[in-house]
Amino acid sequence: MVICKVFVTGPRCRRVQRRSKPEEKRPRTAFTVDQLERLRREFQESRYLTEKRRQELAKELELNETQIKIWFQNKRAKIKKQTSSCNSLAVHLMAQGLYNHTTTAKSTEDSKD
Repeated sequence: MVICKVFVTGPRCRRVQRRSKPEEKRPRTAFTVDQLERLRREFQESRYLTEKRRQELAKELELNETQIKIWFQNKRAKIKKQTSSCNSLAVHLMAQGLYNHTTTAKSTEDSKD
């Protein structure tokens, strides 16, 4: 059996490397409740980590930097997916004429009445 691995070296460049033996996949990381809580708090403070902060967090949580980096990437992707799916629903409904939500600011004169 021949396994093909694709390496991306540029924005539109792919190089295929053939392997005769399949590599074992690293087992999925099972984060503890405390680790997840800490990662979420850190994410609320900043969606992007500096290299130094990632190193500190990895040491504090007894994880490697890659695990921290991937957790942050996945969290950002999840949020992006959730936000875009909400917007696409609104666009879909607007196209059908079922949704036209607009807001207008009230002037101070209107609020006195």
